[in-house]
Amino acid sequence: MHEAALAESILKIAIDTAEKNSAKKISAVGLKLGDMAGVEIEALNLSFKVLTANTMAEGAELKINRVPVSAECNKCGKIFEVSHYNFFCPECDGILILKSGREILVEYVECE
Repeated sequence: MHEAALAESILKIAIDTAEKNSAKKISAVGLKLGDMAGVEIEALNLSFKVLTANTMAEGAELKINRVPVSAECNKCGKIFEVSHYNFFCPECDGILILKSGREILVEYVECE
């Protein structure tokens, strides 16, 4: 289950950020998560909850901002939101180059 390792990394980033800012408690962590990142949200939330026990992030909310899959055509240059993992341009049948949708990024840490 890579969600546990991912939650561990998110928690480390959050605690490091809080400590650098002399915070005593973390109330929320904002995560930018692409739809193609391959992350099971429920497993990530559960792992995060378990890992935060007895830390400055205990009870912190993991706020997930989902990022849709978008791609640019290598022929006509148009940008499209990709659905059903179809990576051929609907305009010219060119190949779509992924622009977003695979990211996993801690956007912010809310501290008290």
